[in-house]
Amino acid sequence: MSYKPVPLHSKFGFGTMSMTWTPVPPPTEASVESLKFVTSHEEFGTKLLNGGEFYGPNNVNLKLLKAFVDSNTAEFNRGLTISIKGAISPELRPDGSKEQIDKSIANLTSFFPKDKNARPKLLFEIARVDKNTPYEETISYIAEHVKSGAIDGISLSEVGIESIRKAVATFPISCVELELSLMSTDILENGILEELSKHNIPVIAYSPLCRGYLTDFTVDHADNWLDTIPKGDHRHLFEKFFPENYEQNIKLVKALHKYAHEVKNTTLESLSLSWILAISGRKEFRGIKNVAPILPIPSGSTKDKITRNFSNIVELSDEDLDAIDKLIKEFPIKGLRYNAHAEATLNG
Repeated sequence: MSYKPVPLHSKFGFGTMSMTWTPVPPPTEASVESLKFVTSHEEFGTKLLNGGEFYGPNNVNLKLLKAFVDSNTAEFNRGLTISIKGAISPELRPDGSKEQIDKSIANLTSFFPKDKNARPKLLFEIARVDKNTPYEETISYIAEHVKSGAIDGISLSEVGIESIRKAVATFPISCVELELSLMSTDILENGILEELSKHNIPVIAYSPLCRGYLTDFTVDHADNWLDTIPKGDHRHLFEKFFPENYEQNIKLVKALHKYAHEVKNTTLESLSLSWILAISGRKEFRGIKNVAPILPIPSGSTKDKITRNFSNIVELSDEDLDAIDKLIKEFPIKGLRYNAHAEATLNG
């Protein structure tokens, strides 16, 4: 039997981590309403959701996705795709063994209808690369569940060039989840986006607003923005958010905010997402030919935040992209994407 990647037709995706893996998550009922809003909105509705088996304790993210799916008609669910990260140890280390892959997929599929005609298409991705298991073997273990019909396709997470090549040689890959924003442009420079573009594999761009950095709210509260981040929030562990790096990083944020409002008459959120969408599918960008589709997955815990993040997308010309690149070079970002300990798990 011939297998193909699951097609992704949306311009955006939607990330659900902030709905369950935060110090004070919103009520499930409110999050279900937000998911209904973002998947059915006439202007910016998306049919791609992104979740995680470990996005909070006791399968809370999977429980949220189940509550959402159960509230829909079978016809509506069939039009959705949900990509879920899993196969991770209690210490948050990737585990690509057959035992863990089988266990993780059995767990996540238990939250969705058994009837494929009543559920969304399900993609599974091991959360990053387990260096103790050959990656092609891990992909083959996941592929067994595609062949059995338990899931519909395979996504990858935080992979490097060699892992991409191994995965593609093993089984069709539907998409790859990677960080991309105006403050995190690594994949444009390290060859990863170029490699994915050769295979035309879509990128799921997580943290497209750099975890809240690239918002009007940040600039409006620039003097004390770090103090507004709750205790226990993961951002306190990431170097870009360290106080000693903030003074440098806010310079780029303010410059981009000024460009958004004074040149494009839009918000910083809109400019940040518009920039990713402008790169997606371009014939050439920064020397990369025939750029793969890129779907940013902003989040939002309320309808108001979702609307603010997704609305007012603007067209960016070549001149706009050049001007934005100039700002990025003029105000270089200080600090790693995560921290020295976590960086070892990236681009595996």
